[in-house]
Amino acid sequence: MADMGIVLGAYSLILASVIILFMFAIGRLYQLNFGKKTYYKWFLIPAALFILCVGMHVPGYNGLVIGFVGAASLLTLTAILYKIMTRVEK
Repeated sequence: MADMGIVLGAYSLILASVIILFMFAIGRLYQLNFGKKTYYKWFLIPAALFILCVGMHVPGYNGLVIGFVGAASLLTLTAILYKIMTRVEK
């Protein structure tokens, strides 16, 4: 039987990737409706890095560096999207 920590770690990374895809969809919708460039395609990079981390996590290798890069890029992209969406025009 697989170690419960490995299963929960893989499950949480997959769930995070699904949430990132929702953010991808929000950025795309905002760009299509308001015509402002939101860089929504860049959200696919952290999602792919998290899925890659799951692929490495299941055999037993801790992909901590890949997960950290994915989390840092996600944080940066989320801040950029937030700034674009909340900018008030005069």
